Amino acid sequence: MNYFITKANFIRMSNIYKIEKESENLPIYKRQIKFFSKIEENQIMSVKQFLIHCKDDLVTFTRSGLIKDTYSFVKEQAHYAKYHVDENCSCLSSVYRDLEIPVEIKYKNGSDQLDIEAIENFRAWFKSGDIEELYYNNQERFIYKMELKFNLKNPPKPIEFNGSGIQRISNFSEKELEEKIDDLIRKASEFYNRSQKNRDILVNANFSRMTYYVTSKKYCNIEIDRNNTIYSDSEIRELLVEFYKNIKKPLINYLVDYWILKLNPNLDFSENILEQLDFEPCKKCSGIEAQYIFTEDVDDFEPIFF
Repeated sequence: MNYFITKANFIRMSNIYKIEKESENLPIYKRQIKFFSKIEENQIMSVKQFLIHCKDDLVTFTRSGLIKDTYSFVKEQAHYAKYHVDENCSCLSSVYRDLEIPVEIKYKNGSDQLDIEAIENFRAWFKSGDIEELYYNNQERFIYKMELKFNLKNPPKPIEFNGSGIQRISNFSEKELEEKIDDLIRKASEFYNRSQKNRDILVNANFSRMTYYVTSKKYCNIEIDRNNTIYSDSEIRELLVEFYKNIKKPLINYLVDYWILKLNPNLDFSENILEQLDFEPCKKCSGIEAQYIFTEDVDDFEPIFF
């Protein structure tokens, strides 16, 4: 029997797949792509190798599939990812809705340190009595009560995630994806040569491989320690954002889709692999819906990216 997962959960699985040592230097595509960092190359290779080896269940994971609470949303909680027995299960493509935790609650005294106690207090308050109903039906009354309780005037912002769906990997054929990938590689070269500044930063200083200075929480707010250019950190980051958004991010997405389409287009896996990660059966399509109150899970909707 085959079991189905979303693309978001597949990427989680491949990211914690233990890549074989001999695979680390294999090509990630038929053409060399020089602007990926070693970490990015290994992440894409893990997608490819995982898809190859999962057919024989010859896989090893570095950690569990537990999805940790990020303390970013009101209804969020730590949980294990879901697998589906029905590839047409509505939960694979339904919409997840939640509310952001206000930043005044989320962080301690304006710092970047999470205030777990305050977050849990806010969550408990929101779910108590008629508070949630007031949020959706009487904002004025909701804000009045929130101001009394937490001295806040701005209500939490609603968020919405669309399910990634197993059939939404790509609408392109393998040939069309190759054309998309090749076109982005060509556009990267054009991007370098658009100006001397672009070439100095991305090629001569090799910052095309260091987009983590704008994508990583660890690096995005610190001084760039390898900046030997005539340009400021802010100028470099501004260019890296443009390069990442227009070239690198869509290219990684296309490469992931390319290998999925080539090796496992429906993202179906054996029960053995899913059990290794403690995946849980979807309560809606596994035949046990009546025993539970069904709620959507953020793991099927959370935007995941390398």
